[in-house]
Amino acid sequence: MTTLLLIADDCDAKILMLEGFIKKSKFPAEILIAKTTEEAIKTIDNHPDIKFAFIDYEIPSALGPAIIIHLKEANPKAHIALVSSGNSEKYQQNASESGAEKYICTSFESDIVEKNLSELLDSWKQV
Repeated sequence: MTTLLLIADDCDAKILMLEGFIKKSKFPAEILIAKTTEEAIKTIDNHPDIKFAFIDYEIPSALGPAIIIHLKEANPKAHIALVSSGNSEKYQQNASESGAEKYICTSFESDIVEKNLSELLDSWKQV
């Protein structure tokens, strides 16, 4: 069975960055992309076995926590990181309350972002 990883983000550049990190880390997953809340919900409904996800906070139209909650309802064992350019305590709190295990701010220095993503993907390889 193929391991599925969802990237739910409306920013093409961030999607490419995340795909690049996933491939560079040799993370063993098929990547699914959704650019709106509706696309993410539909993707989750079609693939309730999604095991990993990177979710943007400010994705149109219902925001990232709604997607996190939907994925956790479909697969309570899913591993989810909220990935956002905003460094907000509110975002971090909402992500955690929704079921995300990690919050990664992509507006930090690139070496910090790379370290945070690499560490997360390495930990996900162990589950």
